[in-house]
Amino acid sequence: MRLRYLVAPLVALIALAALACNGDDSGPTATPTAVQEAVAAPSPAVFPVTVTDSNGKQITFQSPPESIVALAPSFVEALFAVGAGDAVVAVDENTDFPPEAAAKTKLSGFEPSVESIAALEPDLVIIFFDPGGLEEALEGLGIPVLVLASPQSVEGVLDEILLLGRATGHAEEAEALIGDMREKIDAITEKLADVQEGPRVFHEVGPELFTASDEDFVGDLYVILKAQNIAAGAGPFPQLTEEAVIAADPEVIILADEPAVTPEEVKARPGWQSVSAVQNDRVFAVDPDIVSRQGPRLVDGLQELARFLYPERFP
Repeated sequence: MRLRYLVAPLVALIALAALACNGDDSGPTATPTAVQEAVAAPSPAVFPVTVTDSNGKQITFQSPPESIVALAPSFVEALFAVGAGDAVVAVDENTDFPPEAAAKTKLSGFEPSVESIAALEPDLVIIFFDPGGLEEALEGLGIPVLVLASPQSVEGVLDEILLLGRATGHAEEAEALIGDMREKIDAITEKLADVQEGPRVFHEVGPELFTASDEDFVGDLYVILKAQNIAAGAGPFPQLTEEAVIAADPEVIILADEPAVTPEEVKARPGWQSVSAVQNDRVFAVDPDIVSRQGPRLVDGLQELARFLYPERFP
C-alpha cells in the first residue's frame, strides 16, 4: 500500500501490531488532556510561549521557530493554513498539499533519519511517532521535538491546529481558522438536529478492510453526522472481516482507500451483493486526504460525507 496520508501509516503499523499513535506501549498516546491543557489558556500575543505535546512534554519557545521540519502531511497543511508555511524547510515524502509545500525538501516521515534532519539545522521538528530514539537523538543535538499523536476526535484536531499556531507565533490566524471550521461544522449539525439515528456506515480505509471506529478522529466525523458506524467500539482503526461487514449490512459504504478502490470493485466482491449499500447503489469514493488528515480540510471531508449520507438534506 502506498502511504500518502497519516492514517495509512497508522493502518500499516496496526497490521504489524505496532500502532504508532494509539496502540503501541512505547509510543505516544493521543490523550486529549495534554493538548487541551496546552491550548486552554488565552493565546499569548508575545513570546515566550509554552506548549505541551501528546507525551505531556512541555516546550518553551523564546521566539517563533524560523526553520521547521514537519514530518506528516497534516502538520504541513496546518502550518501553511495558519501562515507558518515560510518557516517550513522540510516535509515528509507524502506531502502534496498545498502545492508550494510539495516543493519543499522531502524526508521520510515513516523512517526518519537523524542525520538528514539535523543537516537542515531546524529549530523545531514535528513528528507523529518516534520509531525509536529519534526524539532523544535530536534533543541531544539541541533540536526541540514536538510529538503530536493522532487525535481521537475532531475537537482534538482543532486543538492541535491551535497548538501549532501558538508554537509558531500564529495564534490569531489559527483561532480564525478554527472559528471558520467550527462555523462549517455547526452549519452541518444544525441541518441534522432532528435526526435521531443516521444510516449504518462502513468507512473503508484500506482494501484489507481496515476502517475507522468511534475512537479516532475519522470515526468522529460519523459521530457528528449521527451515523451508525458498524465498527463502533472496535478500537482505533480496526480491521474487520468480510463476514463482519456483510453481517452488519451497512446502508452506506465510504471508500477512502489508498491505493484507490472503486465502487464497482466493491460491488463485485463475492457475497457483497446482499449488502444494502450495494443493492441501493450507495457506495461512494472520497478523497482520502480530506477525511484522513487531521488538518484544515477535514471539514471539507465532513461536508462531503454529509452529502453521501443525507443527499436529501445536503443537495
